[in-house]
Parts: sequence; structure tokens; C-alpha cells
Amino acid sequence: MDETRRNLIKGMLTGGTLLALGIPGITQAASTASALSGHTRDCQLLLGSTVIDEAFATGARAACAHFGYAGQGELATFKLGNELLISPQSIADLLMRSHNMRWVAVMDYAHAAIFTELVRDADGRLLALGSHASASNADAVLSLRHRWTTASPVYGAGGLLASTLAQTGRSFSIVENFLKAVLPDTGVTAAALPQFSAYGLADQPTLHLHCARMPAAEASQLAGWETSANWDLLVASSVAAFAEPPPLGNWIEATGYAVVAAALGMRMHQESCAQRAFVHRPDNRNRDHDGLAGKQFVSFVIDV
Repeated sequence: MDETRRNLIKGMLTGGTLLALGIPGITQAASTASALSGHTRDCQLLLGSTVIDEAFATGARAACAHFGYAGQGELATFKLGNELLISPQSIADLLMRSHNMRWVAVMDYAHAAIFTELVRDADGRLLALGSHASASNADAVLSLRHRWTTASPVYGAGGLLASTLAQTGRSFSIVENFLKAVLPDTGVTAAALPQFSAYGLADQPTLHLHCARMPAAEASQLAGWETSANWDLLVASSVAAFAEPPPLGNWIEATGYAVVAAALGMRMHQESCAQRAFVHRPDNRNRDHDGLAGKQFVSFVIDV
């Protein structure tokens, strides 16, 4: 592997700018297959030996139990341990032996840099890449921030996660970028979620903003977008019924649940857009973080 490229990717990951810049090659090769069927036989979970592993896995298994199709059974789980750092070839071999599998992986930024290169070398197709963080300061404006880049809205987990987190009283922002914006023959213009109002810009129809308990301009700024006074209210022409999630213990479990639901092809709260954001700020936004303040990790959904 070219050393300059390795250092660049590591810097992108550890600097938190990976999702803004993208990963050349792997994202362009992203699959837009709509469901976990046919070319993909199974979905498996890869844990990167972080402190959030068990919570993420709990939510992931709940999604598999709730949405799993015939033949999926329980979610097979593999733990990386220190192998990714001391023996990356063993992980490369695992990926090479798992053709026609869909992997959901979770790890810290340092491990994600190495894993990204292994997926690239295995000709893996990146379906979704997420960056997830909780604020360490209880006085932060938003306690949770999530950013995703996905192959298409088919793999968008943001709507399901937003509807789940809103019920817990969390303050958060979720920003999703879709590499392929158009959903064929769905008729969906905007997702209708409890507590949220959906907005769009006349000059940027593929940009959608969902906000709760605040003006659209303020929500746009909190999402990291340029503030605009020209947000127009959107109406959903066709939206699937809201699916009530099972009880989840904390925000990391909720994230695992949403990621795996998307990986299983549930198509929850999809929209025809290229980019969307959900911003929620309840009155009690300075509440306790469930002991999970200051946590950050990366999630992957890939086909190999």
C-alpha cells in the first residue's frame, strides 16, 4: 500500500473529516442493490474491541430479531481483538473468505483507517459509513452528533435513529449524504416523523431539513449547513407507517439498531434527496448522558 495514501487516510479519519472528504475509489464503487438478498446471503457483525461494542451489538441484535428475514437467524458476531493492529492480514483473509456477505462493522477511528484499506483491497462495496459522537460537556448545545455517507437513501438509517432518539429526550443532529439521490418509483418526497417538521430549499430541491422545537434556520446552522431564511415546508406524498422500535437502553444501542435495520434493507423513512439532516433539541437538553459522554466511533456497512 502506498505510504502517502495510508497517511492521508489516517489523517482524514483521526481528524474527523472523513465523511466530508469521502474515500476515493471505495465510495465510487458503492453498491446500490436495494435489499439483503440474491447476491448477498447473510449479514454479520464485526466488533472492533471498543468500549461501546456491547451496547452497539445489543441494538444490532434487537434489529436482527425484529427485522431479520427467513434464514438470517441470529446475528453472527466476530470480535477483532488486537488483530487489526498486529495481524491485519488475518482480517484481510476473513474478508476474502466471506464473499457474498454483508458486514456491519464498528470500531474507533484508528482501526477504521486500517479497515478501510483492507475493504478496498478486498474489492468491498461501501454501502454506508457513519461517524458517531457524544459531547463530553453537559452544557453542549447538542449532546449527540451523527454523520453518514451512504450509497443511496436505501441505506439511510438517519430517519429511524432520529425517531428513536427523539423519544428519549436527547438533543442531536444527524446529517446524511447520499451518493445516489433518486429513489425509483417510490413517490416519496419527505419523511413524515413524529415531532419533526420537514423543510426544503426552492433552489436546492435535493436538500431536506427536519427539525424539532426550533426554527429551520437555527436547525440548519446546528447541522453545520449554511443558514438560510428561505426554507419551505415540505409535505410527504407517500410515507411508510412509523415503526415503533423495541426498548433500547441508550443512544449507542439505538445507533446499532438503526444501522442494522438499514443493512437488512428495511427502507425506513426514505426520501428522494441527496442530503438531509435531522436536528432535535428538547427543553431538557443538559440531561445526563447515560454514562456514555465523550464516546465516538465509526460504523461501516459493506458488501464483500
